[in-house]
Amino acid sequence: MSEESDSLRTSPSVASLSENELLPPPEPPGYVCSLTEELVTKAREELQEKPEWRLRDVQALRDMVRKEYPNLSTSLDDAFLLRFLRARKFDYDRALQLLINYHSCRRSWPEVFNNLKPSALKDVLASGFLTVLPHTDPRGCHVVCIRPEKYPPWKEEGNTALCSVLTVPLSRSCMSQDSAVF
Repeated sequence: MSEESDSLRTSPSVASLSENELLPPPEPPGYVCSLTEELVTKAREELQEKPEWRLRDVQALRDMVRKEYPNLSTSLDDAFLLRFLRARKFDYDRALQLLINYHSCRRSWPEVFNNLKPSALKDVLASGFLTVLPHTDPRGCHVVCIRPEKYPPWKEEGNTALCSVLTVPLSRSCMSQDSAVF
């Protein structure tokens, strides 16, 4: 018998596992820090983020989610959880509460977070209600101006569009490691 056929015969497959023998969940992707030295220093001073403790802190939050909210369907990868820790200056309890609030908002307003089509935002964006200034501030952050007098209240779905216009860019900006430190 060849080595290849022997390994195929002895390695378990999903089809051969009984109901009580589930495969372990896949390991979340590892975190790779892309912060500049300047931002690492700023994160240490302002957020109490210590590079040598970063993964330990993420694991602590991950363990809290698994223990206190075992049925919460959320990403547990390092980069995702790190955003919540940074937003709450590495206070585990407050970071966990922010994560729960995040999911609560997503459940409460599915029309804002799910299947949002750009056409739903067209009138709001065309009205000039929301403007991104062409230049960044001294720290390199984009500046968004909201002009309430320009808000187009003529459409019922305008509220959904308004929430989307405000929520989607904010949630996207949180994806960047750099913006999480500012």
